[in-house]
Amino acid sequence: MSGRIRHARRIAVGVVAVCFAVVGPLSACARNGRAGAAIVVPKHIETWAFDDGCNGGAGAGARFVRAWLSYAESNCATNAPKARRDCHARGVRYCDVMQYYDTNWDFPGHAAGIASARSFGWWLHEPAPQQNSRIYSSTFGGGYAINQSDPAVRSFFRRYALRHYNADDGLLMDWQSPSLAQELYASTCGCRTTNEIRSDVALRAAHAAMSAALTHRNGAPFIQVDNSLPPNPFLPQGLDMLNPSAGVDGWSAEGEPEDGGTLAPYYSTLLDQIAYVTTRTTGFVVLLSRANSGATYLDQSRRVQESTMLLGYKPGQLVDWADLEQNSPRLAVWPEEGIYPTNPVQSMGSPGGPGCLAGGGHVCSTGGHNDVGVGSGVYRRVFQDCYLRGVSFGPCAAIVNTGASAVTVRGSWLAPWAFRHQITFSGGDVQSGGRLHLHGAGFTAGRTVVGARDALLLAS
Repeated sequence: MSGRIRHARRIAVGVVAVCFAVVGPLSACARNGRAGAAIVVPKHIETWAFDDGCNGGAGAGARFVRAWLSYAESNCATNAPKARRDCHARGVRYCDVMQYYDTNWDFPGHAAGIASARSFGWWLHEPAPQQNSRIYSSTFGGGYAINQSDPAVRSFFRRYALRHYNADDGLLMDWQSPSLAQELYASTCGCRTTNEIRSDVALRAAHAAMSAALTHRNGAPFIQVDNSLPPNPFLPQGLDMLNPSAGVDGWSAEGEPEDGGTLAPYYSTLLDQIAYVTTRTTGFVVLLSRANSGATYLDQSRRVQESTMLLGYKPGQLVDWADLEQNSPRLAVWPEEGIYPTNPVQSMGSPGGPGCLAGGGHVCSTGGHNDVGVGSGVYRRVFQDCYLRGVSFGPCAAIVNTGASAVTVRGSWLAPWAFRHQITFSGGDVQSGGRLHLHGAGFTAGRTVVGARDALLLAS
């Protein structure tokens, strides 16, 4: 069973008893057969956040977590029960508990015990003539590269997962890179290959073998999300690494679309990656944007993150990880994640064209980002029916401008829908009382501008 289907049962839903007036044809009420008929929609899009009490979630009770989270990550070693307690109760899974798991590098505190392994074969070594030197990275306190191709290594990590995480749902698999260039990027040796694993194909085979080995005691695979989706078209993409039968259900796009107030430089490729996954697989993509709490650029990052979610959204296949208050103990969920879009007017088709997503730097020329593009570096998507926490508010739209200059929004980008309002924020995350304003500012096509590397969320 794919991660998309598994997760579909665990999104909080609400019943809409009265349909509001909407602008545009075929409202949800009309499609439901009669005006005013009740329909059921989720109260938020798929969400992900730390809920371990040390990285986030402090003070967030189980009821609050269940109302807002789809995936609750824990990254406080093995002694943090908060996510499990919040998501699992009386035989019900309200959200999926995801444990951070690094099976590629032995950094302090990541997998206690492997550092004492004496077997030469448990480690990756530099290529000849330094084949006796373990590959080292000085990041995160210093650590050594692990040889996933060794069966004993896979057995160790399987035993460790069963001992500590069998009651949980999934694993965020860090450093599962599709290429040696990515895997060894932080190494001090400057290596392009290793003595044991000498090609990208061999590296992916080692990753696949590790993923297949990580199952629950009953043989069911963990939900696994690989945390190394390539950030640009010049790297091997590895999208074929998605394999639900072995538990590899998703990719995490770390630092995309926003990282510290900086927009992803290869934004069109990010959209193409999303389009590939949503049109050609049953897997999902997790968009992980990062920022510090209270940053001056926070609202811009929130607009870009949520607008990117709407540009690519397909239920169950795009997950919102807006980790935009990294120095705060609160649960990082935001009011805008309560917007649930339905009945899209535009959607990204399967990306294609010469060299598309082949790792050679070529931008896809058909499908993908091209299907929502309205100008140079400008993208938009319109939905006929949108909801906030289960209550209909009519059509909505998202516009992202990746260019270095502000652009004026043209009416032709949105026609025939007549939008009159910008959706704005006040305050911060939901836990701290932040609020969403559907009519927070005016909007006039042909006059309103979207700033450089910024976005707009629109309501009718």
